[in-house]
Amino acid sequence: MSLESKSKTAQFAAAHRAYHFKYDFPLILEDSAADWLLGPPLSTILHIAPLRWLFWRPLLAKVRPISAFVVVRSRYTEDVLKHFIVNDCHQYLILGAGLDSWALRHKESDVSVFELDRPTTQQWKKTRILSRLGALPSHLVLIPIDFEHESITDVLPGRGFNPRSKVFVSWLGTIYYLTHRTITETFESLAKVCSQGSRMAIDYFQPKSIMTPADLQLFEILDKGGTRRGEPVRTLLNAEDMEKMLHDTGFRVVEDLSASEIRQRYTAQRTDGLDIPGFARLCCAERRNDG
Repeated sequence: MSLESKSKTAQFAAAHRAYHFKYDFPLILEDSAADWLLGPPLSTILHIAPLRWLFWRPLLAKVRPISAFVVVRSRYTEDVLKHFIVNDCHQYLILGAGLDSWALRHKESDVSVFELDRPTTQQWKKTRILSRLGALPSHLVLIPIDFEHESITDVLPGRGFNPRSKVFVSWLGTIYYLTHRTITETFESLAKVCSQGSRMAIDYFQPKSIMTPADLQLFEILDKGGTRRGEPVRTLLNAEDMEKMLHDTGFRVVEDLSASEIRQRYTAQRTDGLDIPGFARLCCAERRNDG
C-alpha cells in the first residue's frame, strides 16, 4: 500500500512522535513504537542523516510548534487515561486512531482498545503490526469507519464494546478537518454509547481572528499542507463554542487548557525551545449524569 492510499496526516503525526522519541531530550512522550509502526518511506528518512537533513529538517523548521503539539496532545491524553484506568475504566475508544500505539505499548493491559479510522489507514497499520508482532494484540480491535457518512453507533455493536461500562475516548488531530455538523453528530453518537461518567480527551484549534501574526503564519502553512493532501482545515472553535457544543450533546467540560496552560504543564522547564502553537487547546470532557 502506498503513502497516497492512506491518511498522510496520520503518517506525519506518527513521524513527529517518532522523531521526538529519537532526537528530543528530555522526552515528553515515550512512543517507542511510532518508528516501526510508521514504516518506509518516512521511517527511512528519519533514520538516515542525509535524508533527514534534506527532507525532514526543512519541514520541521517550518512547523516545529505543530510537531511539538502532536507529541504533547498524546502525552496529555495518556496522562488523563492513566488516571481514569486507576479509577476502574477498562475500555479505551480512539476516534481517528491513525498510527496511535498505546495498545502496542501496553500489550499486557486489561483495557480493551477500540480504534476507529479509515479502512485504508487501518489496513496499513494492521500490516505493520503483523509484520512486527505476528498478530494483533488480543485487546486491540480495529473498526473501519467513514466519519462523514457513518455513525459510531453503527459500527460499535458486535465488536465487544460494552455501552454499560465506562469508556475513555480519545479524539485527537481530527476535529479541525471535519465539518461542524460532523463534529456535532459525532458527539451525539458518543453520548449514546458512553455511559455516565465516561471521559473524553480532544484537541482543537481557535479561530484565525484571535491568532497572533506568528500563529496565523504557522496555521496557513499547516492548512496549505493539509489542502494539498486532500485534508483541509474545516472547523475552528473558541473555548465557548466547544463548551456549548459539548453541553448540547450531553457532556460537561472537566478542563479546557489554553496554550499557555499547556506550556506550563509540559514545556515550561525545557531548555531546547520546544513550543506549541498559541491557537492549540486541549479539553477533557465527561458524559453528564442527566438523571
